[in-house]
Amino acid sequence: MKKIFIVICLLFTILKTEAQSSVFVVVDSLLAEGNYQKALTLLENTEPKTFLIFEKSAGIYQSIGSDTKALECLNKALEFGTNISIKVKLAQLFVSTGFTSKAVETYESLIEKDTSNLLVANSLGRLYLSLNQAEKAEKIYRYLMKMDTVNPNYPYQLAESLEKQNKLSEMGQRYLDAYNLDTLHIKSILGLAQFFKSLNFKDSTSLFIDKGLKIDPNNLNFNQLKANELYFLKDFNGALTYLKKIDSLNFRSVQIYEMFGMCYYNLKDFELAEKYFRNAVILDPDDSQILYRLASLYYDKKDNKMATVYLHRSIISAKPDIDKQHYLLGIILKEAGNLPAAIENFEKSHKNNYKNHKALFELAVTSDAYFKDKKIALKHYKSYAEKFSSNDNIMTAYVEGRIKEIKKQYFIEGVIVD
Repeated sequence: MKKIFIVICLLFTILKTEAQSSVFVVVDSLLAEGNYQKALTLLENTEPKTFLIFEKSAGIYQSIGSDTKALECLNKALEFGTNISIKVKLAQLFVSTGFTSKAVETYESLIEKDTSNLLVANSLGRLYLSLNQAEKAEKIYRYLMKMDTVNPNYPYQLAESLEKQNKLSEMGQRYLDAYNLDTLHIKSILGLAQFFKSLNFKDSTSLFIDKGLKIDPNNLNFNQLKANELYFLKDFNGALTYLKKIDSLNFRSVQIYEMFGMCYYNLKDFELAEKYFRNAVILDPDDSQILYRLASLYYDKKDNKMATVYLHRSIISAKPDIDKQHYLLGIILKEAGNLPAAIENFEKSHKNNYKNHKALFELAVTSDAYFKDKKIALKHYKSYAEKFSSNDNIMTAYVEGRIKEIKKQYFIEGVIVD
């Protein structure tokens, strides 16, 4: 009798396993057709609940941008036992939803148990960098360089952490280490170009700018550096060549429009200079410097009335900057879980200084975490992408990813967003 009972239990387990396997086949076919909601409904109605069901559900929720639901499913999956891959996904979701302290805690716990996991260590190092915990990032990347001596990303990331600590001499050496490991490592070439520019080593700066452009002619950073280099050499036509290339890549910023305007201004083409200064003012109506540029332009055109108007606007716009105070207060409030107050301070920080890209990034991420209506966050993400895509590679990659995810989610729901 006991043997019969065991056999029946085994058969029952096999049947349940096969039933769930067939469910996953159907789920995969639904996903291939884009029927995400049907796939999720099928998984929700499947019994008994297992680790694989929650893992699969989490993956679907994450793919359609429902990060909160994905977090819930991953936590339920962990109730079936510790799983490294799930904890890594959990940490990644903590990052994407703005709960960075929880992400750090999760990555640190994984590293504490297994120091040989270089992928986790690298993720933790990148997170430390994004949180300006440069000393911790430095330790991580020194360790990673010892563990893997041929990966150029590790000396590059070490250089990034050294830069944040103003250890500029070693920073340059680490960029060079990365470049020597891979002469096509575009980020290190950019780092070297910027490093030599800061030292005013013009020949070395030009050398690495040209290397970068040869590898990636459409790279915004190298095109901007080349335009800037030629502008200060007073080769205004040469600078315009690269500025037009940047414009053809649909990149817009106050700085680019200002340089456009100044090139044409120096070439005495006042009509085009006015056009680009006005474009800059559209992006930042309170930029005192641009308003002064326009005032000077109108003065040269003998239009003292318009010159006076823009001089008054320039004077009014030259207000004290308190964006850093509001930004830091927003960070503190966000970490305390007071997201509405954090959003208010990030908005004040950005309004006080439209050039503070970190304030706009935090405004977007915190709005994303707080508001159910993702159009609010989408507006801020798109504004960041338009104005600051070249400021921070990690932030830009995150912003572009969230824009795609939010648009995809609205598309699935049948909502059209611009």
